[in-house]
Amino acid sequence: MWLLVAVALEIAGTYLLKLSDGMSRRLHGAGGILLVMGAFAALAQAIKGMDLSVAYAVWGGAGLVITAIVGSLVFGQRIRPAGWLGIVLVVAGVATLKLI
Repeated sequence: MWLLVAVALEIAGTYLLKLSDGMSRRLHGAGGILLVMGAFAALAQAIKGMDLSVAYAVWGGAGLVITAIVGSLVFGQRIRPAGWLGIVLVVAGVATLKLI
């Protein structure tokens, strides 16, 4: 459960950091920083009950994939074919690590 919270906080924090426009919108920036800090705190709780390598890979991989999709859907950022290949490789790597 802590790992899901960590992923959600990271995505929300990253979204707010994008909305902060390079920290020129300070409330968004401060919120983004606090949420990312919360993500690390939740990750710290998650690794109490699972392997660090698996927790970090799932956290980082899920955050990357979901953030890329949010960027595409919300901000109109284009994901090129090579980017999609990278996303597939990240997911495959996380899945492989979790299976080992």
